[in-house]
Amino acid sequence: MKRILTLFLAVLLLSTTPVFACTGVYVGKDVSAEGTTLIARSEDQGSNIVNKLFYVQKAVNQSGREMVDTGLYQHGFSVPLPDKTYKYTYLQDDPYSNDGLYYACCTNECGLAVVGTVTTGVSTEYRWLDPLQYEGHGLREAILPALIACQASSAEDAVHVYAGLLDKYGSEEYNTLLFSDRNEAWIFENYGGHTYAAMRLPADKVAVFGNQIMIGWVDLDETDGYYFAPGLKACLEKLREPVVDEQGRYHLAMSIDPGKRSAFSNLRTWRGHQLLAPSTAGEYSDETFYPLLFEPDKKVSVIDIMKLYGDRLEGTEFDKRLPENSSRRAIGVPNQGNVHIIQTFSELPDCTCQLQWLAMGNAEHAMFVPAFSGITDTYEKYQLVDTETRKVTDSFYYQSKRICGLAESDREYLGQGVKDYNVRQERAMLERILEEIPKIQKKYKWFEFIGNNYVTNLGKEMADDAYQDMQSLYDHLAYIQIQNMGDATDNGEKVHFKMPKEN
Repeated sequence: MKRILTLFLAVLLLSTTPVFACTGVYVGKDVSAEGTTLIARSEDQGSNIVNKLFYVQKAVNQSGREMVDTGLYQHGFSVPLPDKTYKYTYLQDDPYSNDGLYYACCTNECGLAVVGTVTTGVSTEYRWLDPLQYEGHGLREAILPALIACQASSAEDAVHVYAGLLDKYGSEEYNTLLFSDRNEAWIFENYGGHTYAAMRLPADKVAVFGNQIMIGWVDLDETDGYYFAPGLKACLEKLREPVVDEQGRYHLAMSIDPGKRSAFSNLRTWRGHQLLAPSTAGEYSDETFYPLLFEPDKKVSVIDIMKLYGDRLEGTEFDKRLPENSSRRAIGVPNQGNVHIIQTFSELPDCTCQLQWLAMGNAEHAMFVPAFSGITDTYEKYQLVDTETRKVTDSFYYQSKRICGLAESDREYLGQGVKDYNVRQERAMLERILEEIPKIQKKYKWFEFIGNNYVTNLGKEMADDAYQDMQSLYDHLAYIQIQNMGDATDNGEKVHFKMPKEN
């Protein structure tokens, strides 16, 4: 029996599926409650269990190295690395995954944050004009964030690095990435094997988008704040019905992915408008190309974005709690492998100005935990791997995911209490971080290694506190779930889980 179980779990391991439907977010610093730029993404995966790990890669100065896509069908596809590569933080799938490591997001020593990718798509017509590379012959999400973070020194440099890689190797996928540094943020959309467009994002706007192309009207001759593939204009001119205005500007989304928009993605994009700018969101329509950038009704906190990533269309006609909406795609889904929000504190030095808020699991019920980009190591529970049998371990990911599993088995009686508890803890952590900023500034004024040591210890301490919180939370949650078990059909004796009181 043990052998059969082991073989079954091995099959699960080999059938791990890649990221399939993520949601991207941008918040400009001028409309941020904390005065910080935010770029973010949910890593929504095909499986509810893909052990995620969080590490720091040291800077390296050595020639002859390559970054290899370890995916089973990638045939060892690799990209040469420069002799000198920067230190960077990264998330990855467990090393036993057969589809590659999927470096979910990165922050490096130069102050660059890379969030990627949000998978997109194009029309059949455009696919013929700019076909993707064959499997194993082009770039994939599985290596992109780390490949860019290890060698780019700023957000704009990341645009040029990625563009150069696409020009040389091409892409196997359609996707969107976000880059930020202390001064600015960029969005980069890839439309095929070799065409793309990138745009600097304004500090007074926000964006929320599903798996769809979002860049609208552009002048392809504009170079200030834009960067276009050399062959993009030629492809657009070959389209039967490109969307062009009287000034000769192209609407990229309407041209490259025309027609009715899929509710799978467009509903999430609309929901972002409704949550952050309800006064202008209007009614949902598949016919509407919602703009990438919009003004929020009020300043947006990082806590708001944490809540947004757990949203399941509550209070709308599309509410996931209603049986008729079971197939609707919300922002918050059970198969979120992790959600990462990168918050930029421009008053800190480049080497530590990015703060990653990481939820290991579903943002609906997983707790976001912070770590600065200056860290030289991560909390030990982020690094635990026990994937040969796929059994639950003491890893941070599994401890978080088991809470999600219980909370989402009975959202009415268990879920809301977990949400309340996590928000309380996240607010306390944010308050702590804001208090720490002047201390961190002082540490770095002495020496960089002193500052790095300080933020490393701070990150480990806060992660350990969160880990202990999660263990206690799980025990309380399991107790209520057991208490609620029974044959009664009217739920008359069931009780709601309430968050534990503060010590």
